[in-house]
Amino acid sequence: MLERLITEAIGKFNAKSAEDPALARELEGIRKTVQIEVEDGDWYHFALENGNVGALLHGSIENPDIRVMASTETLTRLWTNELRVMKAFVSKRLQVKGSIEDLLRLKKFF
Repeated sequence: MLERLITEAIGKFNAKSAEDPALARELEGIRKTVQIEVEDGDWYHFALENGNVGALLHGSIENPDIRVMASTETLTRLWTNELRVMKAFVSKRLQVKGSIEDLLRLKKFF
């Protein structure tokens, strides 16, 4: 279920980027890798390049720009809007590592 939710979020992000010229301009020329580390499950990664997120892939990658770490339950609740990002972050159920600039871009997924 989590993989499906992440894949749906990627699809929504790509649609938003295609429809929103301001977002597309903001992300133009940017390439970032994101690794999702599920504490009690599989790890995933994807790349954001020129405003488009590529396919969700299984496993880890070397030196991701952004690392997202949480349990399956936390990530599922985030993507179904049952849990707010800031609450998960403050309660340490969600950890995110990366530059401030990259983290602000990642926020657009939630």
